[in-house]
Amino acid sequence: MIQPGLPPTIPPPTAKPAQTPPAPQQSTNVKDTIESILVAFILAFIFRAFVVEAFVIPTGSMAPTLLGAHMRFFCPDCGYRFTTNYSSQRSQDDDVYVPNQAEPVEVRKDVYETRVFPIHCPNCGFKFPKETSKGDDNDATSPPVHHGDRILVMKYLYLFQDPNRWDVVVFKSPEAPAKYDYTQNYIKRLVGKPNEIIMILDGNIYVAPNTGQAPAPADFRVQTKPPEAQDALWRIVYDNDFHPRGQFRAREWKQPWTPSDASSWDQSANGGRTFRFTNANGAATLRFDPNATPDVFPLSDFVGYDQTHFGYPPDYAPIRRLQGDIYDAELFPPKNNVSEVKLALNYRRTSGDGSLRLRLSKLDQTFIAEITPDKVRLLRVEGPGTDAKLVSETEFDGRSDRARRIDFQNVDYRVSLSIDGKELLATDATYAPDVDMLLNAFNRRQRLPKPTIEITAEKQTCELSHVGLWRDVYYTNLSSESRDGVADVPMVWANPVRFPNHLMVLGPDEYFVCGDNSLISGDARIWKSPINLPYEELDVQAGRVPGRFMLGKAFFVYWPAGYRPLPNLPGLAPNFGQMRFIH
Repeated sequence: MIQPGLPPTIPPPTAKPAQTPPAPQQSTNVKDTIESILVAFILAFIFRAFVVEAFVIPTGSMAPTLLGAHMRFFCPDCGYRFTTNYSSQRSQDDDVYVPNQAEPVEVRKDVYETRVFPIHCPNCGFKFPKETSKGDDNDATSPPVHHGDRILVMKYLYLFQDPNRWDVVVFKSPEAPAKYDYTQNYIKRLVGKPNEIIMILDGNIYVAPNTGQAPAPADFRVQTKPPEAQDALWRIVYDNDFHPRGQFRAREWKQPWTPSDASSWDQSANGGRTFRFTNANGAATLRFDPNATPDVFPLSDFVGYDQTHFGYPPDYAPIRRLQGDIYDAELFPPKNNVSEVKLALNYRRTSGDGSLRLRLSKLDQTFIAEITPDKVRLLRVEGPGTDAKLVSETEFDGRSDRARRIDFQNVDYRVSLSIDGKELLATDATYAPDVDMLLNAFNRRQRLPKPTIEITAEKQTCELSHVGLWRDVYYTNLSSESRDGVADVPMVWANPVRFPNHLMVLGPDEYFVCGDNSLISGDARIWKSPINLPYEELDVQAGRVPGRFMLGKAFFVYWPAGYRPLPNLPGLAPNFGQMRFIH
């Protein structure tokens, strides 16, 4: 009861019961962690299945763009580093078996021979000894073997855009369905697109539209490669930066750049790597001599990567006598000359107003890049005994004494001159192949001539450094070489034998692919198995890749054939310097 005049009485607060702290949420945390891991795995599998997947290159069919199982060498004379093919003698679950070293081969029952290869430097022709006193694995006997490149592929890219010619593509192989049931992944370069007719001629890819009618030779157009793909497809002829010292050789090395006047050209500067010209009143020429290094067949379709691979029939006598030790076997001789080349050099003028002329010939056409202090010109000579005609010219500031990088190339019937990475001059559509003449030469099995490459300096003092010569990739349409009774065997597809019977005619959503290492690539040129999948409504003739077999585009080498920490261990660390985008 509250009394009047007195403050009300406030009862004391009631004590709250003590609260028990919540139990630890261990079960909840474990559950969240497991869910996060599962989500991460699901995302990884989705990413792998639908976005990017890793593949390993097993063979050398795309070399040297992409390396399969291979051996590495360092030339002790010129310093050039290169790789060669390793052909495994056995497989492992349909995969290429890659040992740590080249394994002995069984020559007779329970009789094995050590592998000894005929290894030549593709730059200077130096033949490696059977064994070295240093024991550094840089000889021809049982060299170490390295795994192929590991690459990333953008999967299902072609659901959103059409494949481009010259893409490096991964697809389900249509060949040998009885063995692989269309589950084997292949990687090649795409050269033919839907509704086209493909012909391989003189190493180039020719295309005509598929109109449903038999094509005429005049319908075909040579296909020009984009710069990124072309840069990946140059093959070395000779790089003077790797100038041999003339040591350890069985015979004397000869400089392939031969001067017309040795008094004007000094080829001894910088250890032979720099050419100096001094003549205020006259001119002199350096001509490339392909016979200087005959062991590596310059300006031919010879590929240094293939020198350990022999494509002769089993009964070919010189190979039948040799088994594991093939050191004394002759290299597989090239059949074709290659006249599409790039000449690159650094040019530094120190005095004089004369010109520097670079000359490249292909068949009966010769192109001359003329560089003076004020301008550059591109000239063309059409046939022997005719005068040079101006193709194009432009102003050029050539009076500075700084070195200028010059690239002069004739490839895919396009001649261009670039200075310091910028293209200044190029031919137009008037320079095109004579397809009728090339067809006649092929049918006669006529070997086309090698190109002429010359450098002429006049009335000046200058020096040339970093002089290099490269040739274009050569797609062959013959599967073996004519030698000692071994006849030429035309490929099944895209060859002009009995024109137009063996051309590749592509329908809608059909593609044609070739390996960059044309000589040993088992690609669409030789496939004989048609695709017949009635339950998928898919009926495709042999040699074609249907669009639904396309898996994606190869775009990056993320693990380039790793380093070995010890000689007997596989490559465990990637060669970071060789990580690269694929073009």
